[in-house]
Amino acid sequence: MTYDKNSYIMGMVTAFCECVAGGCKRLALSPPLTAADYGAVADEARRVIAAHGLICFHERNEDMPPERRFEWILIARRRETIDEYLRLRAAGLSPADSLAPFYALLSYDEKESVHTGYDAYREAFGPEK
Repeated sequence: MTYDKNSYIMGMVTAFCECVAGGCKRLALSPPLTAADYGAVADEARRVIAAHGLICFHERNEDMPPERRFEWILIARRRETIDEYLRLRAAGLSPADSLAPFYALLSYDEKESVHTGYDAYREAFGPEK
């Protein structure tokens, strides 16, 4: 079986939507996309994101040299999360340089989480090492 690039991108977007909708992440960033890739999947990605009850924001990473520029889709439950991301970007920080300043946005949020089958599986085998 072969997979085309758009199917791969949409698979990643769908997986990230499930993580955000389930509370595992406050914010997810799609894989880095070329302008052509973004153009090919943008409408479908927006439909999938909306179907999960989420919001998105399209960012062109203009702070990279032209040959390394890319685009991505930010996926969040709340506009405030995207605003926090944009404040970090306005301060000159870029996930392309380091994700460290963005960890609070990209990480698990216990108070908003929902319990899944994976949680029961993980608890049955004790703490992860």
